[in-house]
Amino acid sequence: MRASSDRTGWLRVWPRQIAVALFIIGVLLPVHSFAGALAGPAASGEHVAQLVVGMVLLKVALVVHAVLLALIPSMRLVPSEGRGLAPDATVPPSKPWSRAEACAAICILAVGVALRIPSLGRGLWFDEIQTYVDYVRLPLIHIVSTFDSQNQHMLYSILARISVVLFGGSAWALRLPAVCLGVASLGALIWFGERVTSRREALLAATILAVSYHHVWFSQNARGYTGLLFFTLVGSGCFLLLLSDPLRHTWRNVAGYAVSMALANMIHVTAVFVTATHALVWLCLVIVLRDDLRNRAWRAPLAGLVLAGTLSVLLYALVLPQFIATLTIPPDAGSATVWKDPVWMFTEGLRVLSSGIPGGLAAVAVVFVIIGAGVASYWRRSVVITTVMLLPAVVTGAAVMVLSHNLWPRFFFFSAGFAVLIAVRGGFAVVQAIVPGRASVPVSVGGALLVAAASLMTVPRAWLPKQDFGAARSFVDSHRGPADVVAVTDMSSYVYGRYYHLPWTTVTSASDLAQVEPRGTRTWMVLTFPVRIETGEPSLWTRLSDSYRTVARFPGTVGGGDLYVMVSR
Repeated sequence: MRASSDRTGWLRVWPRQIAVALFIIGVLLPVHSFAGALAGPAASGEHVAQLVVGMVLLKVALVVHAVLLALIPSMRLVPSEGRGLAPDATVPPSKPWSRAEACAAICILAVGVALRIPSLGRGLWFDEIQTYVDYVRLPLIHIVSTFDSQNQHMLYSILARISVVLFGGSAWALRLPAVCLGVASLGALIWFGERVTSRREALLAATILAVSYHHVWFSQNARGYTGLLFFTLVGSGCFLLLLSDPLRHTWRNVAGYAVSMALANMIHVTAVFVTATHALVWLCLVIVLRDDLRNRAWRAPLAGLVLAGTLSVLLYALVLPQFIATLTIPPDAGSATVWKDPVWMFTEGLRVLSSGIPGGLAAVAVVFVIIGAGVASYWRRSVVITTVMLLPAVVTGAAVMVLSHNLWPRFFFFSAGFAVLIAVRGGFAVVQAIVPGRASVPVSVGGALLVAAASLMTVPRAWLPKQDFGAARSFVDSHRGPADVVAVTDMSSYVYGRYYHLPWTTVTSASDLAQVEPRGTRTWMVLTFPVRIETGEPSLWTRLSDSYRTVARFPGTVGGGDLYVMVSR
């Protein structure tokens, strides 16, 4: 019987052995001495105090997990009646892979690697530079004990630190983990797609994503977004398996879900909204099926959700006090009126989509129609599958607005795999309505491949600099006179001061700039994201507009992130 997979020898032995080790470590781990060692001699008293609290939380988390592991061999998660909460949450297993299908999957991954290598070391943008300066250059022991900014994608910082130590402090080494996780997410999409649709559609979706401008862009972005996509796909697939077939590999899927979502939370905290969505789906199913609670089908998904939560706390325990303090920091004024506007998010989302889809806005409208057809098709197939793919983005958007956070479209990149699967399904549904019969399949496949070919033409734009700080610096150095002075402000002052180590003068207001101008014959100003200056320091922006002229502009693929070089009139 398949239920026997819930009672294997390893399940009776190793959890208790690990539990003993975790319990001993949790009890004996010294708090104050270890916190002092993590903080270092130059740390502030507040930082040390936060680490002391974090050490206590870590000890408690270790003991709790020791108890949970000790209880695992006695837990019974297999349903008594042999069915899951949502039997239709996954499709029946596909037939074994053919040689042609395996070759197709390998080619997709190979193409994915090839498209993410060109220009990998070109044009770091602000967030990548801040990640490198504030975190990646630190020793690992300080990376895991520091969370003083929402720019800290902790798991990515750890992976980037390892890459930089192995390959040097170059831009491509900083971005290498994003490339690896991006390619891995293509494989995860095939794996997830097989569980919700046909293998053919899963392979086509992975093909389109492999040649997508946006996926290539994020795979060359030294941030945690491709990792969030990868772990979300794996975790969502395990969750659907726990809902549909808890008899099969129960503990493997529980562990897969818990570890995937805990790592997703560690690489980007917005993953908590994905986990919350899964919990909401589970709760709704339990409420709907409340007359049948004697069947233990609800236990396996609940075990995965609980372990995902406790593992997330364990991974964040050391920095949890810092994390909470970081969330209470008020937003900067420069982004308060622009990047928090839902209208801006909608228009910026359209701009981002149209930049990576052949045909621009007109094609985006067609894509929305096709996605609508795909949603309808998935809904008829399974409400649970459709909800698991759509609801996380809705919950994320609502939570970000409630928290008054910046509404950046990149927060929704984790849904890219779901979106492509839905679009492919929608394409098949539309073609089938127009071309009934067997001819609809080759037409649908051909149409998907044409979309992939057209998308491939947009990829070279992803290889352009995200922000060209280096070109702006070279321009200033080659054009300024010996008696000229150079000023920087806002984000450019951080980059040129802490990354390039240039002695350029930082100004934060119009009065600061007025004090700098008499020091030289002319005054040069290098800035980026002018909307932040215009809304955050309007007097400085007025002075720049009235008394300076723009002599060079260096485009970047980050929206609004062009570099401007201005000089006094």
